[in-house]
Amino acid sequence: MKDFAKKTLHSTATEAATIAKLADVKKLIIGHFSARYNDASLFEREAKRVFENTVAAKEGKTYKV
Repeated sequence: MKDFAKKTLHSTATEAATIAKLADVKKLIIGHFSARYNDASLFEREAKRVFENTVAAKEGKTYKV
């Protein structure tokens, strides 16, 4: 998916997690998923391999920052 992400000017979940880790943030909330993906937990699991405190955003849920 890395090539497709680059082509569409997006980051992969791993890239987002790496940036979060380097930036020393407390939590990563990943979102902006294409409608072609039915299960955002795949992205969450991918990111958690690099940055454990990651959640996949859920539509309609409110997040405190």
